[in-house]
Amino acid sequence: MQAIKLIGAGLLIAGLSVCGSVQAESRLLGSTRLAHHENDVDVVKTSCKPRINAVKLRAKRGRIEVEKVWVRYRNGETDRLDVRDRIVEGGETRWIDLRGGKRCVVAVGVIGDTEGSFDQARVDIYGRW
Repeated sequence: MQAIKLIGAGLLIAGLSVCGSVQAESRLLGSTRLAHHENDVDVVKTSCKPRINAVKLRAKRGRIEVEKVWVRYRNGETDRLDVRDRIVEGGETRWIDLRGGKRCVVAVGVIGDTEGSFDQARVDIYGRW
């Protein structure tokens, strides 16, 4: 019985350490709100976040429809990424890979709108490295 408890505790600790490492690979870059009107453009500016290779969007406080995401890098280049996704409250997009591998991201723009909500939905933008 004691051995089973020790094995269970070891598995729990191993599971928590794996979850911690997965969380450490992504970071919240910022949040914004999308308006109700079609193709609202909102921008999140960040200090240079190096080594970002993908972004993900999460919907909070409402549903959103995202048409495009653009990402501006420190060297001035901008990538325009088609998303065309409806995201329910609490839902998220897939990881959207950035062109050129790991880059220094200084701004992320979201083009879309809030759907079926009385208020503006919040969009959280995460970066992965």
